[in-house]
Amino acid sequence: MESISNYLDFIKLKGRPVLEVNPGSDEIALTVEDALHGLELLKISHTEIFGGDVYSEDNGLLIYAYQLWGAKYHYLNWYCDRMDNEREDDYLKRSYEIASEGISNASKTAEQLKKKCFFVLVTGWIYSAQ
Repeated sequence: MESISNYLDFIKLKGRPVLEVNPGSDEIALTVEDALHGLELLKISHTEIFGGDVYSEDNGLLIYAYQLWGAKYHYLNWYCDRMDNEREDDYLKRSYEIASEGISNASKTAEQLKKKCFFVLVTGWIYSAQ
């Protein structure tokens, strides 16, 4: 099993801290392309994705996408809880599928709105951006 450190190094290199919208947060937002690459790194390390938060950019600052695009877009954030009696490998696979769908859906919406979007992939790993 590959180490999660490849993913953590990747987000440090490519990501943007979300401190401007979440002061004190260790979360790091990725572009669409980088989020998809991060998803692949998480698959390699067999790390579950609990969910994802979608951000956009307003005057150069990150903001929750639904705050900029409208409350009706809150649904673009996603989560993936493990179901009762779900095998770990099935949960991992489902968490990757839901993350991929979430990134795709938000990306399409951003394109329609002519906005940028960024993603925080919520995993069990915490990385300090500082």
